Amino acid sequence: MKTSQQKGSALLLQIALFAYAATILYPFLWMAINAFKSNPEFYANVWSWPEKLLWSNYGKAWQESGLGTYFFNSLFITAVGTLLAVLFSAMSSYTVAKYKFTGKGVIFFFAVSSFLIPQVGSLAALYKLMIDLNLFNSHIGLLILYSGGLSMNFIILYGFYRGISWEYAEAAFMDGASHWQIFFRIMLPLSGPSIAAVSLVTMVSIWNDYFLPFMFLQDDKLYTISVGLYDMMLKQQYAADWTTLFAALTLSVIPILLVFVLFQNKLVSGFTTGGLKG
Repeated sequence: MKTSQQKGSALLLQIALFAYAATILYPFLWMAINAFKSNPEFYANVWSWPEKLLWSNYGKAWQESGLGTYFFNSLFITAVGTLLAVLFSAMSSYTVAKYKFTGKGVIFFFAVSSFLIPQVGSLAALYKLMIDLNLFNSHIGLLILYSGGLSMNFIILYGFYRGISWEYAEAAFMDGASHWQIFFRIMLPLSGPSIAAVSLVTMVSIWNDYFLPFMFLQDDKLYTISVGLYDMMLKQQYAADWTTLFAALTLSVIPILLVFVLFQNKLVSGFTTGGLKG
């Protein structure tokens, strides 16, 4: 049974967490509310509740401001980039965790070290590489960068695969299975929770990434939603059409918000499983 001191500490913790959550959520709620206002109403009082919900701001943001193009560009890059990044991370981490070969330690060292190097530290080399390969200002070049640039996935999945018994593979070898079949039919399904967790984190990272699209995309028709929103902000600050920008920002948050609401349990269980296995 809890003592009065423990109850008091729990209450203070709950109050602190509620205040922290409110601090984070309030700017988003303020933005979403003001997205329903007209510009004169917004400038008259930025703290008031909308007199009438103007859904037309969302239509204007989607069609006239080019948000629809940015949105679908981000959907494509996020979906394909997540698939490639997680698949390559799973294959490489499984190989390093379960097989003995020359250079294994070097690969692991560079995988961990790359996680500690700031992204800007490799910018010059990446910039020259993309130009030399004629991949600058293309979605393909961006996807290549995403597919091999998330070392945290490698570290998490390496910890999981290292904890899986090799007896599963030995039994499969006796039945005539190949190395590829063992990975895709046994090891990959076993790592489902960790795969789900790193997929969600990768998805959010790619969707929200501003740095790489800004550096390697020049054509506004190729912009992702993060770069597109920045471009919209530069235009709207002179047009003084902030409510349309708020509507665009609100729409950009919805996909990631839905992902977390629907899959938050898999995120927690996946990291817990990976940590225990490692």
